[in-house]
Amino acid sequence: MTSTSERAPGRRRLAQTGTISLRLGLLALVAIGIAGAVFELAFERHWGNLTQLIPWAALALLTLALVMLAYGDSPRTVTVVRVLAAVVLLTAAYGVFVHISVNYGAGGSDAEWSTLSPLSQWWYAATKTVGFAPPLAPGMLAQSALMLLLASLTSKRRELGA
Repeated sequence: MTSTSERAPGRRRLAQTGTISLRLGLLALVAIGIAGAVFELAFERHWGNLTQLIPWAALALLTLALVMLAYGDSPRTVTVVRVLAAVVLLTAAYGVFVHISVNYGAGGSDAEWSTLSPLSQWWYAATKTVGFAPPLAPGMLAQSALMLLLASLTSKRRELGA
């Protein structure tokens, strides 16, 4: 019968392989999220004004961060990636706010809008019952940024001596 200490190195290697696989899976999901957001923005022709260019800039930052994390693992690289991901998260939150606000503004064209309570008005704006801006679309950016943050918690390198 083998002791626990004799089995530990094998378990450590298996855990490291799992961590590396998790990292690669998260990076792949980030890449898929970026591609999906690019296609969605392109299909919607989301470039009509300066505000509509914001998600394009966020996608560029997210792509840069993805490439940096895929090819580098130094503490400085990880810090830069995390800062870029945080910027994208803030951008996504701003996008949700803008989309809901645009929808809220569109509600004024409805004759019954003024008879609704403020809570109902904001609910209709948030659920896209009124307006045309999809409030959850910026969530694609947030999801990809969060996955990138999670990937930055894993190491690309195997521990020596394992």
